[in-house]
Amino acid sequence: MSGKSPRPRRAFRRIQILLQKVVSWLAALPQRPEYLAALGIQLLLFPFGHSFDTRVFFGTAAGVAHGMSPYSIFNLGDYYRTESLVGPVPGIGYAPPWALFLAAMYGLAYVPTGNPFALNLAIKVPIILSNLLLARFVRKALETRGCSPPWARRAELIVLFNPFLYYTSSFWNMYDTLVALLFLMSLDYLDRQRPAAAGLALGASIALKHLAIPLVPIGWLWIATRAAPSRDRARALVRYNGALLVASGILVLLPFLVFQWPFGGFAAAASYQAQVSGGFSIFRFLPTDFGSSIPLALLGYLPAMAVVAAYAFLYRTPLVDFGDLSQLALVIMIVFMTTRTWVSEQNLAMIFPLVLVPELLKGRGFRLANALGILFLVYAVVNSIPLQFAFLLSPSAPALAESIANSPIFGPLRQLVLPVCVVVWLALGWSYVVKRT
Repeated sequence: MSGKSPRPRRAFRRIQILLQKVVSWLAALPQRPEYLAALGIQLLLFPFGHSFDTRVFFGTAAGVAHGMSPYSIFNLGDYYRTESLVGPVPGIGYAPPWALFLAAMYGLAYVPTGNPFALNLAIKVPIILSNLLLARFVRKALETRGCSPPWARRAELIVLFNPFLYYTSSFWNMYDTLVALLFLMSLDYLDRQRPAAAGLALGASIALKHLAIPLVPIGWLWIATRAAPSRDRARALVRYNGALLVASGILVLLPFLVFQWPFGGFAAAASYQAQVSGGFSIFRFLPTDFGSSIPLALLGYLPAMAVVAAYAFLYRTPLVDFGDLSQLALVIMIVFMTTRTWVSEQNLAMIFPLVLVPELLKGRGFRLANALGILFLVYAVVNSIPLQFAFLLSPSAPALAESIANSPIFGPLRQLVLPVCVVVWLALGWSYVVKRT
């Protein structure tokens, strides 16, 4: 019998080592006052959450914990005893992992306490941790690749205390920063010649939200252009693709088999995202039902076509180092985000802080990152009035926020600012794409 450990056992061992590193780093946080400050600020946001998305999460948490599919319709009044949590809400529009986490937090935090604020805080825990780890990752990724320590340190602080990231994650209750952290880790693993780890990280990112799917071919291009024997490149491709499929397959498909959920609900939720229009997108100027006719429905798949076209144009782009790799990822994500029919504010965490990495590694500084961070924050605050995030504290908060949004003074200003933000975003994004390709 061979003395070598089976590959699955080695993979689990690597995951265990990674988790041990995370735990040891968290244990050392008292020695990092800036991280303690960031942690404290985000913990103070425990009563708040987006009035729609948080209610969806609460409904999914309770429904799945009681044996329902996460793609059902949930009546909040069946599970909660507060005026802030009443009425029907739809299930989540993502793959099962986050729904299973929500159900676990319902059992651990809400069932023993009966307190919705305890559940709200529990939902925020991985979001807050991912924000902290994201700041640390950015600094380490920059420093280990030759970025000047002052710049790397400044980038770390920009991520650690970024108002836009706070607003759309620990304040909002959305976990896109965790999705972004995982795909950035995937790029890091590719650069360090660890294709299996890269596939696992990217697969986990995709399983949480599909936003990183356009980045899958980057791994193929990176591996194919390495100065290595053909056999080694082929082996690396197999490891990358295999780990990617295993991670995404287990996390996405296995829950349907284990819990016997109908797959149709997830398919409908996923396809809906190709039909809705608006948000931080050019299609906010074209409020059209993309499901109404075949020609319009095809526009819902414009991002996929645009990404394929971008790869066809860029497949010969030299990929020498991590700066090139992260810059290609940024270009692809800009193409994807600027052609989607619907972009939510929190989705822009896939752009920021990714933009910091190639800009600093290539010596271009913070100008673009600062511009995008300010632009994204202005749009998020104006589009999603902060008052609505207090709905757990006051059931009337969403209605009051709506009245402010449509008031005689703020309403017209809001209708002016939001389209201007979209135009500026499209101009900055495509200017970057043109310059860097």
